[in-house]
Amino acid sequence: MRVTETRVTTVDLFGAAPGRGSALDVLFPGDPDEAAQHARESRADETVLVNLCDRAERTFASQVFNASGETPFAAHSLAGTAAHLVSAGRLAPGSVGRISDAGCQWLWTDGREVRVPFDGPAVHEEITGEVFEPYGGTAITAGVGRAFTFVQVERDPRESPAPDLDLMWANKRTDLTLFRWDRERGEVLARVFAPGFGIPEDAGCLPVAAALGVLAVALDAEQQGAPVMVRQVTERGTESVFTCVSVVDDSTATVNVIGRVWGAADRGGQR
Repeated sequence: MRVTETRVTTVDLFGAAPGRGSALDVLFPGDPDEAAQHARESRADETVLVNLCDRAERTFASQVFNASGETPFAAHSLAGTAAHLVSAGRLAPGSVGRISDAGCQWLWTDGREVRVPFDGPAVHEEITGEVFEPYGGTAITAGVGRAFTFVQVERDPRESPAPDLDLMWANKRTDLTLFRWDRERGEVLARVFAPGFGIPEDAGCLPVAAALGVLAVALDAEQQGAPVMVRQVTERGTESVFTCVSVVDDSTATVNVIGRVWGAADRGGQR
């Protein structure tokens, strides 16, 4: 019987300090059943199975899992996996792409920093719903090409209660982000709930950071093209930090999201 060693690498992403951001487990090699089981048992936010790594083409392919199973949403894992493959020497620093049936999504990384571009229609619309009433602020859908749900609050979002899940389902909302905008500092403090994506409270979400970049421009036109800091926090004490540079032109948004990668820890297993 042939025994293959599976390498599990935990990538420390986006934190204000080491260990304070979002953790991603990368399996390479492995199989989907193993990755799904690992995701159910792991303390990491997501688990990635790398199916292909092509140094010549600067690309990789992967499947993404969380505790609820496989997920098609791969922006968070794209950044962590690319940074790991570069720091491990499997891919060269610079532009790296994740290939999928939808095409190839590119980003830049040197293994220590990631720069992820988002381009598409700028989504921004005020909405109403019973689920938003406890927060007292204006509810908005916003994003780059896809809509996330936001409520602007006056206080630290960690002081607010988590949304009522029954009301979220009744309002057909998969996610809700509470955010406080500091105009003078050009800074957003946000708390992200994403039960519809299998993540009750998200420690670090790149597409939400991009959406907050669009919101910052909508709230203050002087933020157009300026670096906006997004601090994504959770009740359990994590804090992910992103720098977003956003340009909204004729209802089209271009946002570059920059985040730090603190490092990776390897461990092995057999199957």
